[in-house]
Amino acid sequence: MKIPIEIIELESNSYHLLVTCEVNGSKKGVLVIDTGASKTVLDKNFVGEYQLTEEEDVETKSRGLGEGSIVTEMATIKRFVMGDLEVNDFTCALIDLSGINEMYEQYCQRHICGLLGSDFLLKYGAVIDYKKCILDLDVESDIMKD
Repeated sequence: MKIPIEIIELESNSYHLLVTCEVNGSKKGVLVIDTGASKTVLDKNFVGEYQLTEEEDVETKSRGLGEGSIVTEMATIKRFVMGDLEVNDFTCALIDLSGINEMYEQYCQRHICGLLGSDFLLKYGAVIDYKKCILDLDVESDIMKD
């Protein structure tokens, strides 16, 4: 499955890859493809309706480069759509991305709803084609189960 990506330049020679998604059937947003993020993260303020996962009812802490700990909740989203891929009961981390969005607003007048992490990218055997601006997913095989 081929999903178009947008490559934006935040500053000189500083690029981010963006992909659009839809959450819970009504909210459309933009995710940063982040191969260095261990988990897919959505903005708690964007998602709206979610259910905390049973195994992670307590808040956990995450770390990012150059930041202190961030309060994180693991949650299940009813419906996550990216391109033609639809995932029901999608598990992800939720954090407040207000600070990140301030940076995006300053540098490129954009807002993001989250980070597409390596958990998702590995599960779907993602290949990024920079030249064609495509994120290619293998939805038939779950690499994490091999």
